[in-house]
Amino acid sequence: MEAAFKSSSSSSIPKPSFTFFLLGIFLLFAHAVSLSANAETHVHNFVVQATKVKRLCKTHNSITVNGQYPGPTLEVNNGDTLVVKVVNRAQYNVTIHWHGIRQMRTAWADGPEFVTQCPIRPGGSYTYKFTIENQEGTLWWHAHSSWLRATVYGALIIHPKEGSSYPFPKPKRETPLLLGEWWDANPMDVIREATRTGGSPNISDAYTINGQPGDLYNCSSNDTVIVPIDSGDTNLLRVINAALNQQLFFTVANHQFTVVGADASYLKPFTTSVIMLGPGQTTDVIITADQPPARYYIGASPYASAQGAPFDNTTTTAILEYKTAPCPAKGGGPIKPVNVTLPAFNDTATATRFTTSLRSPSKAEVPTEIDESLFVTVGLGLIPCPPGVRSRNCQAPNNTRFTASMNNVSFVLPSNFSLLQAHQQGIPGVFTTDFPANPPVKFDYTGNVSRALWNPVQATKVYKVKYGSKVEVVLQGTSIFVAENHPIHLHGYDFYIVAEGFGNFDRKRDTAKFNLVDPPMRNTASLPVGGWAVIRFVADNPGVWIMHCHLDVHIGWGLAMIFIVENGVGELQALNPPPTDLPVQATKVKRLCKTHNSITVNGQYPGPTLEVNNGDRLVIKVVNRARYNVTIHWHGIRQTRTAWADGPEFVTQCPIRPGGSFTYKFMIEGQEGTLWWHAHSSWLRATVYGALIIHPKEGSSYPFAKPKRETPILLGEWWDANPIDVTKKATRTGVSPNISDAYTINGQPGDFYRCSSNGTVIVPIDSGETNLLRVINAALNQQLFFTVANHKFTVVGADASYLKPFTTPVIMLGPGQTTDVLITADQPPARYYIAAGPYASGQGAPFDNTTTTAVLEYEPAPCPAKGGGPIKPVNATLPAFNDTATATKFTTSLRSPSKAEVPTEIDESLFVTVGLGLIPCPPGVRLRNCQGPNNTRFAASMNNVSFVLPSNFSLLQAHHQGIPGVFTTDFPATPPVKFDYTGNVSHALWNPVKATKVYKVKYGSKVEVVLQGTGVFVADNHPVHLHGYDFFIVAEGFGNFNRKRDTAKFNLVDPPMRNTASLPVGGWAVIRFVANNPGVWIMHCHLDVHIGWGLAMVFIVENGDGELQSLNPPPADLPIC
Repeated sequence: MEAAFKSSSSSSIPKPSFTFFLLGIFLLFAHAVSLSANAETHVHNFVVQATKVKRLCKTHNSITVNGQYPGPTLEVNNGDTLVVKVVNRAQYNVTIHWHGIRQMRTAWADGPEFVTQCPIRPGGSYTYKFTIENQEGTLWWHAHSSWLRATVYGALIIHPKEGSSYPFPKPKRETPLLLGEWWDANPMDVIREATRTGGSPNISDAYTINGQPGDLYNCSSNDTVIVPIDSGDTNLLRVINAALNQQLFFTVANHQFTVVGADASYLKPFTTSVIMLGPGQTTDVIITADQPPARYYIGASPYASAQGAPFDNTTTTAILEYKTAPCPAKGGGPIKPVNVTLPAFNDTATATRFTTSLRSPSKAEVPTEIDESLFVTVGLGLIPCPPGVRSRNCQAPNNTRFTASMNNVSFVLPSNFSLLQAHQQGIPGVFTTDFPANPPVKFDYTGNVSRALWNPVQATKVYKVKYGSKVEVVLQGTSIFVAENHPIHLHGYDFYIVAEGFGNFDRKRDTAKFNLVDPPMRNTASLPVGGWAVIRFVADNPGVWIMHCHLDVHIGWGLAMIFIVENGVGELQALNPPPTDLPVQATKVKRLCKTHNSITVNGQYPGPTLEVNNGDRLVIKVVNRARYNVTIHWHGIRQTRTAWADGPEFVTQCPIRPGGSFTYKFMIEGQEGTLWWHAHSSWLRATVYGALIIHPKEGSSYPFAKPKRETPILLGEWWDANPIDVTKKATRTGVSPNISDAYTINGQPGDFYRCSSNGTVIVPIDSGETNLLRVINAALNQQLFFTVANHKFTVVGADASYLKPFTTPVIMLGPGQTTDVLITADQPPARYYIAAGPYASGQGAPFDNTTTTAVLEYEPAPCPAKGGGPIKPVNATLPAFNDTATATKFTTSLRSPSKAEVPTEIDESLFVTVGLGLIPCPPGVRLRNCQGPNNTRFAASMNNVSFVLPSNFSLLQAHHQGIPGVFTTDFPATPPVKFDYTGNVSHALWNPVKATKVYKVKYGSKVEVVLQGTGVFVADNHPVHLHGYDFFIVAEGFGNFNRKRDTAKFNLVDPPMRNTASLPVGGWAVIRFVANNPGVWIMHCHLDVHIGWGLAMVFIVENGDGELQSLNPPPADLPIC
């Protein structure tokens, strides 16, 4: 699950708006496309699937689209919109690239894997939507994941707008001819083997025309492609080089071509007998049937410019067949076609003569005043065998691995996010913006290059360009390892090729060769072998655009770079928001030596910190790209009249299903301090959580001296497994789930765990300064002690309420609670451990008895000895895991900073028992599903009611709409049976009733709840959280609450205000609040294992008088069950 957020602010209106992506969750905005009157929208379905394909005498399960090889031809008009839903029924990840389509403001639809999107997983789907803008001619589409495009490709024909025509006489026929390569093996296995060995992949076994090898290969004659033509007719051949790794010459025996277009741009017509296309390029040629009626071979064969490199030196054929060709003799086979003559494989002169003959049909708008000038070397390389890697994985020359680079940077694709996602959402650590505009070292690029320059740097570097910049790129081939012709393709743009030549580019000499009048416009340039080419374009399309060699073997080695074109001014110069069904990658998170696909928000673990001011408005669109249902709870936010945004699954909303979304909107009213947000569906909050910091209103300040720094500290738990699987197994067996494998601070376990020291969190501090530590217990199931070695805390706040400051060396937080503490750097400069360890009050219950650490590092701290590692931090001392005295001393020290408005005349008085229990194995249920003590299942209850969530409606929806049968309003205000709550409880009282009962309260009622812990099964400290409210904890104690005795202990002057109360182990707590927030509000234990067992109840607070005392209407996009 992944989430992304963006914020916008204005001084005159309530501000932040956020977008969340949960790897699988996004926050997005809708947009509309306006089409011209005659434009059409073409809707297609592509099913990527394995299909049996027989070639060269053998049948393979090849990956195809809709069972076709090549795939479907798409035909549109200039100005039309394409909507193509791609469903992945194959075993591999896949994306589709629409090669040459400009994708104006729709970079999300461009398709390269991990560049503009994460891949479509097997079983997944994605709908590509884009408009054809001012392009006419021949393009194509193909897979852009690994080597799938060997068989996943097809033509994309763009006709002129309705009412328009070609700039040449309309031909009688039009025929797409797709040139390809065929391996007598699974192409994915071919590239995997090459990746494993570090060597070059096996060459193809055949070339193809429209998927058929032709007469010159085994078992192929019967299916040779026939292109019919009538004498005197013209046929527009739309030739596409879809081969993976080979430039190809193309010709038709005894016929001439009139070249009229390339890469969906028209050209000044010229005549030639042969054309050359690099992979990715297209050429439109008109052929006239002006020869004697007969059958003529159409042929394609390699142009292989890399001296000594292996290549497939065969020829694929089709047949141009005149309809009036002589018939074969009776009983004889078809008349043999006229042979075709193709250039020699190394005929660079013919290739060059063709590429340099291309001209635009009229004066071109070539950029002249250049804003961004790049000089980019393009070539191969070798990297030494990495340490510890076996020689069998380094089978390139001299025990190396092949690589390739631009400006000595071998491009590395990310694996957790697409670059476009990272750019648009501001996700750090995915790329750097330091791609060099020039080679880091100048050398004789096409000469005898020193071996010291053969080893590029592997990195994900991008080059940023401002919108509207006029860009010139000199592409300079190199002779590192071997010189070669490289087809360089730039996504998102057409460009002018203003010049090309051989040798090293010399600006003083070669600028005179620039054609600034009518250079050809292309999307893929053939960089001459051992030479250079100069391209120019205007950066008028915002997004992330890859420029790469279209030989797939080379892009796999890193022969690519990235342009990021920034947004311009206004909507029409800005990237559109991402589509809601955009595929997102699960986040790979490595902890304790293992990597897991974890559910996250925006790929961040913990998730993004949200910072707002008191009085601001939050708008957060959550899009679920995970495989689980999800909701987000804004823990501690009052949600005044906006209960729909509170988030608990099936309480205030139905879950956001995979692929769905929901926008949470709410105001921050009268709250300042530290809160947090987290998933409220199953155990997703193990990794789906983050801080929510509420600063004072602008112009206001803290009630204490402003600290020099502020640092959120999120304490968590980590399972070396999928947390959802952990709780599913426990639910299935009826027992307690496995304990966690580590605690974490800001997502990192720290020095005391294996494989964790390098990620230990560092909190910097200067001598004498103060730091406000905003400590949040985001652990699922464990109360935690927290301390810093040799330092004391001044406690100033808890649960976004200020406190009367007091000093302590240690604090205790239950899950859900937050505490704000000031720490002063008043110790000798050094490194001091920050530590958190368990407070485990449930006697005999298993728990994770480990310690998580971070480091408080003074700046400057003493330097380590020369050659030594960092200085070991000063150890921290934590209380014993069962130190209830320390926990109680802390919680009972909390006071409001001034006299509090505590309700006194109580309207609703509840006495609620809180504890565990066991239920007998239900009839017909197997014993393996009842593995609790004595063949039972664990349960938990309040007032003997084990709470059951509904599944067809949320409680709020049922309440608001008056839907019957979802809940009953008979939650008891007192236990149905009085007993010795914290004593030796009879087993007859261990079996609660499972039900969905609520307690109704009138608006404005003053409510008191006595929370009474029990000794049923085992006594425990329970962090009890009430949604929608802050409350005053007026008293707490041990044993059974006795109103006559314990009322005297009530603090009605300055009790602390909290949203989560630590109910003492074997004890009680009394809370009070005014029911001034209409809605449905759950009160539950914040140990997730307990809420799953039913340790919860629900208040329904009815509407008061008028709009300001009533629940707002439900949002239009509220998920329904």
